[in-house]
Amino acid sequence: MHLHSERIMTTTKNTPARVGRERTCNQCGATYRSPRNSSRYCSPACRKKANRGTAPKGGPKAGPAGFSIITKALIAAGFVGRIGPASTRSKDAPAYALTVPFEAALDELSYQFNRKGYGYLTRDEFSAALRSDAVQGFDSRSPEAAERKNWQDRQRQRMNRAA
Repeated sequence: MHLHSERIMTTTKNTPARVGRERTCNQCGATYRSPRNSSRYCSPACRKKANRGTAPKGGPKAGPAGFSIITKALIAAGFVGRIGPASTRSKDAPAYALTVPFEAALDELSYQFNRKGYGYLTRDEFSAALRSDAVQGFDSRSPEAAERKNWQDRQRQRMNRAA
């Protein structure tokens, strides 16, 4: 009996850990590792949304599939995030913006690209990628916040005129 358990231990030691297959969530579009071949969702929340009939979309975890390599790297590093729409019921397209100042994102991404051997990332390439993917600047407001600010300004002007 002792030999049998020892043999099992040696065979499990020599086998590599089960890594799992990289998959894309059918609901939010996030990339995740699944130990099963049949999994379709990254989390129970996404599975429940799909069962309730919520329309699939590229969520904040995934970003649009058409983003450039530079923007995808910024999202993975946490330098680009979704800023709108605020409501999940809104039919508006998602809006993305830098979560750090432009210079900080450029310096860090340039360093990462250089370290991985992709070459130096120029300011023009970086700006062009942000423009093509419609990523707004660090100090940008979400569309809802900008509209609310405009509404507050109009209200303030009306109050000043009435006084």
